[in-house]
Amino acid sequence: MTWAGLAGFEGPALLFTGEFDLNSPPSAVAACAELFHRGTFVEQPGAGHCPWADDPGRFVAAVASFLV
Repeated sequence: MTWAGLAGFEGPALLFTGEFDLNSPPSAVAACAELFHRGTFVEQPGAGHCPWADDPGRFVAAVASFLV
C-alpha cells in the first residue's frame, strides 16, 4: 500500500542525503526517489547523516534551488 501511495503522488519530492550517511545510504535514498513521478535525489558531498550541520550553506542552496 505504501509503494502504491508513493507512486500515485504527483507532486515534486526532494530526497536528500549525505555522501557518508550510514542511516540513509545514498543508494537507498536514490532508489526511493525513483518511486516518485517527480522525485529528485540529492547527495551532499562530504556530509553524513546531518548534512545541514556538516555544510549548512551547501544544504540551504540545494534545498532552496528545489523550492524555487
